[in-house]
Amino acid sequence: MLPNHAPLVIAEQFGTLAALHPGRVELGLGRAPGSDQITARAMRRNLSGGEEFPQDVVELMSYFQPVQPGQHVQAVPGAGLNVPIWILGSSTFGAQLAAILGLPFAFASHFAPAMMMEAIAIYRDRFKPSAQLEAPNVMLGVNIVAAETDEEARFCFPPCNDRS
Repeated sequence: MLPNHAPLVIAEQFGTLAALHPGRVELGLGRAPGSDQITARAMRRNLSGGEEFPQDVVELMSYFQPVQPGQHVQAVPGAGLNVPIWILGSSTFGAQLAAILGLPFAFASHFAPAMMMEAIAIYRDRFKPSAQLEAPNVMLGVNIVAAETDEEARFCFPPCNDRS
């Protein structure tokens, strides 16, 4: 939930993880606050609603590039590390951004199942290859119910509530 944090802070945190565990860290970026308004305000101090998300993603990506001469701000660790970035979304906004930036896209179909096919189509149709990714790559978050019987599973979905 990138709007909750400064891009430099995320780059350094994930740079640290990538330095400790090379090749095993990927970073998923979403624009939703991931919380209620009171907690979001406590974390962000500014409820911009994610309008700066595309710029923040690009800024964050820049911190993983090798340091350039005269660069005043750099992620330590982070600069020059290969940390694959995913865009997380539950709308067509995330699909469009991932496509424009040439990044993989993880769609939260468990939040917005009605938008899944449209978001995937937009992502695939508008995808531009990048240094990170040559072709579209989609991951889906889905609800799954497992139970002893089909009847129990149908009882619990949708949604699985306490029905005692």
